[in-house]
Amino acid sequence: MKFTNKYINILILFCFLFSYSLIAQENTPTLVLGEKTITMDGFFTITTVVKTNPDQPFPECKFPELIEFNKRGYSKSIARSVVNGQPTVTYNITQNYQPKKEGTLKIKPFKVLVNGAEIKNEGVVVIVNKAVASPNPETENEESLVSVAEGNQKDLVNVKENAFLAISTNKLAPYVGENFTLTLAFYVAENNTAALEFDHNEIQIPEIIKKIKPESCWEESFGLTETQTSTVKLNGRTYTQYKFYQATFYPLNNKKISIPSANLRLLKDFDEKESKKRNYVTFSSKAFTIQPRDLPPHPLKQQVSVGNFSLKENVSNSKAQTGQSIDYQIQIIGDGNISVIRLPEVKNDSTFDFFQPDINSIVSPQGSKIIGTKSFTFHIIPKQAGNFAMSKYFNWVFFNPTTAQYDTLKPKVIIHTKGRTISTVDTPNAENSTIYDGLENISTPEGTSNLVRLLKNEANIIIIIMLAGLIYLFLPGKRTRQ
Repeated sequence: MKFTNKYINILILFCFLFSYSLIAQENTPTLVLGEKTITMDGFFTITTVVKTNPDQPFPECKFPELIEFNKRGYSKSIARSVVNGQPTVTYNITQNYQPKKEGTLKIKPFKVLVNGAEIKNEGVVVIVNKAVASPNPETENEESLVSVAEGNQKDLVNVKENAFLAISTNKLAPYVGENFTLTLAFYVAENNTAALEFDHNEIQIPEIIKKIKPESCWEESFGLTETQTSTVKLNGRTYTQYKFYQATFYPLNNKKISIPSANLRLLKDFDEKESKKRNYVTFSSKAFTIQPRDLPPHPLKQQVSVGNFSLKENVSNSKAQTGQSIDYQIQIIGDGNISVIRLPEVKNDSTFDFFQPDINSIVSPQGSKIIGTKSFTFHIIPKQAGNFAMSKYFNWVFFNPTTAQYDTLKPKVIIHTKGRTISTVDTPNAENSTIYDGLENISTPEGTSNLVRLLKNEANIIIIIMLAGLIYLFLPGKRTRQ
């Protein structure tokens, strides 16, 4: 009996560890390295891929300093998907590194911190070639801002207009549902002579962000987890921009949005008779308002998305037999609020059976906008022979703020089918056919099941069985001892 109990305990422990390892592998962040051969004006990239459930916050990533490279900003994208009713979110955070010199640069082993956990890499060799000359080289980024307001400069001595704090937006009067982007950044002119140093930004910046976030708006964050430094040109002058926060917002109503003034405290060195003295200096941004505009009258005014969109289609087989499964995908691409896009419900008829779609969405920052793609993949079974346009079943209305008009995206795909008519509840009068006609032609591709999820479920079942057996074996022994 002792041997049996010991064996069961070991087996249960193994099952627990096995199940836990499957969960950990499913959610473990991974690293993806960029091109190993680049030019001096290009970037080597390190990308962290994090898969999680929608309830988890945006992951915090801390990328390493590389000796032969300078950090030059980063980007992120979010992919949301729903497969078999299970939502999943995939985050891709990419750090850009610009080489300091040409040649063969060896990157030593490094680690990336993701939510406090270390992801290690053994290092890599990057070959850096000479930059390719461009006929129209762009040496600086041209910053397009509606409201970059010079901050309070009174505490700076003889450096007027050489540094300022700004909260900026790319739109002051968006339509309800149209995107506008807020950016919080500190700017220092290239000829600035003051020795400035940030002071406890880890405390100051979150407080400012909390203060300036507008209410009654849907937010899509750019995911900045550390200060992003770049060179920009404003009104013909060159500045170093220290970007702390950036997010795109979509107003849910026409209520006026007030962005208050914010203060940022820095440390500054003052020269007093050849001895340096440090003191605090405060910069203030200017307050401003954003006034959303109502959409023009339309029956779908309260339901439509707002933005510039296009439609792309894919079909697995445009020439199929009746009863044969077809995958038909619609992709809506644009700079509107991708997350809330819904297609009108499509109903089965005598021509097609439609199954609930698999939904996938990807959003990523591009300039001052969030660009996204939302795809709907339908499994369709044709029941009649003929040529059928998908525009009969799918169309999507949206409001285009550029033209200030409503527009409709319509598919262009035509599906050609052959074969006998299949009878269903939608076609009860079809002659000499049954609901099972064409069943042998339905595609059942392999590999559609999630192996990891299946193994995890089996491990959990084994654990439950082992626990029940353990209780059964131990309870009689306790009663005997009593």
